[in-house]
Order: sequence, then structure tokens, then C-alpha cells
Amino acid sequence: MTRLIKIYGLWVISLLVLSCSSSKNAATASGGEIVIGNSATSSNSATSDNLKTDSIKVKYAGFLHTQPEKITNILLYKFIDYWLHTPYKWGGTDKRGIDCSAFIQKLLGDVYSIYIPRTSIDQFFANWIDRFGSTKHLSEGDLVFFRTMNDKVVSHVGVYLGNGMFVNSSSSKGVSIASLNDPYWKSKYVAAGRVKQGQQALKNKPGK
Repeated sequence: MTRLIKIYGLWVISLLVLSCSSSKNAATASGGEIVIGNSATSSNSATSDNLKTDSIKVKYAGFLHTQPEKITNILLYKFIDYWLHTPYKWGGTDKRGIDCSAFIQKLLGDVYSIYIPRTSIDQFFANWIDRFGSTKHLSEGDLVFFRTMNDKVVSHVGVYLGNGMFVNSSSSKGVSIASLNDPYWKSKYVAAGRVKQGQQALKNKPGK
């Protein structure tokens, strides 16, 4: 009888061990589901990012009158998209209002890690700029300078995007995309400027 009780006890213990093992397996399976869930979340996030990128491409291809696949500098266009329609404010530097040179200063800093002077006239005469007159050789990221005030050599600046279009913060439209072929801008155009190659000092903010 005693032997039967011992055998029965061992059988019960075996069941408990198996039960614990099953629980661990269930927990592992549950953990597996959580991992799968995280993978699904990551996948959904990646899909969302891809959709946003595609949306950016389509949107700005429309502005530039080109094909979406031609929009390749996504960082640039995400920056523009964030600031688009921000009102113009002389001396302004934030979303409440920003002037042309502050906008271009931020764009070059955030997109290209190039830090430039604050005003359009200082940007124009900076020794790290190669200036040229023709618009035929413009490339994405080049500066375009304008004379909108008769008493100044240069009083406005934008950044060239391509296909004759540039982004700027104008007093009438705020942050917007305009055409160099627009009669107004065509009459005010002075020159373009391109950051000289090998200007490593521009990669650091002044004083650093």
C-alpha cells in the first residue's frame, strides 16, 4: 500500500512538472506573439514612412513639374514641407514668421550641415561662395540672389530646387516655391552662388 502511495505521489509530481513545462511553453508562445507584434508594428511604421515619402515625392513633383522619381533628396523636401506656408516676418526665425535669409540659413544647416551668415548680403559676399550669373548651370542646393530693394546690391535669397524652380520666404507669400521664369523674379535676379567644394569649415557652426 505504501508503495502504491509513493508511485501515485511520483505520478502527481510528474503531472505538475509537465504542467509547469506547458505553462513555460505557453509563456514562450505568448512572448513569441509579442515579438511578432513588434515586428508587425515595425513593418507598419516602415510602410507609413514609405507612404509619407511617396506622398512627398508626388506633392513636390507637382510643384516642380517633373516626375516623382526625380524627387530624390527626401530630407530637403521634408524640410520644405515642414516650413511651407510659414508667413514672412522680417527678422523672424521660427514658424510664427521667418524672413528669407533666416529660412535659407536653416535649410542649409539642417539639410546640408552647412552654416552660413545670417543676412542675404553677407551670404552673397561670403568667400566660400562661387558666384555665377547664368541660370543654365544651376543645381539643386545652389543659392539664388535677387535685388528687390533698389538701395541694396542683394536683398533676397532662395535655394534652387530644379527645373527652374526655387524655394524662398517672400514678403507676399511666405515660405513658397516660385519660378525663376516668373516675370517678377526674372527682373530681380542678380546671380547664383554655389558652396565651394572642400569647404570643410562650413560643416561647423561659428565658434566651434
